[in-house]
Amino acid sequence: MHTIAYRLWQVRQQLGFVAPLSTEEYTQVTQWLPASALPLFRTMSAADQHHSLRVCQGLLKRGCIDRDLLAAALLHDVGKAQGRVPFWTRAAIVLGKLCAPHLLRRLTVYPYEGKKIPAWQRSLSNAWWHAEIGADLASKAGLSEESVLYIRTHHQPDGPAAELHVIDEAV
Repeated sequence: MHTIAYRLWQVRQQLGFVAPLSTEEYTQVTQWLPASALPLFRTMSAADQHHSLRVCQGLLKRGCIDRDLLAAALLHDVGKAQGRVPFWTRAAIVLGKLCAPHLLRRLTVYPYEGKKIPAWQRSLSNAWWHAEIGADLASKAGLSEESVLYIRTHHQPDGPAAELHVIDEAV
């Protein structure tokens, strides 16, 4: 029941029922991101900015002092920004992982392969590959190699960003 309530709360957030970050919250973001990455952070929706800040705060509460991991927490979902991942694709990914993961993998194409694909498939692919896309964007924005690795692997429960993964799944 908690999972259903949490998913409904996420839907509400993604539909725009969330205020922009406050000045105080944005100041927290500036503590962990280099100035070159702040414009990238701003490309995310208000809901994704709040989520990313909650992940960062969750890491801090657990005693994390790794600046690279904290920066990665703030940009781990940036691959979804700028309309790459419309709202409907988020539900399709969640349901697809539960009900038809093999079909979902077959439908997705790495976005930078240069293939011409229908818009719905590009959106679905961007959602599936958002960690890779986000890592590439973070690298171009000047984040460290370690931060880029954390963003790229944030969905791997036993990967380099396992601690980020735990918090990401909880908040």
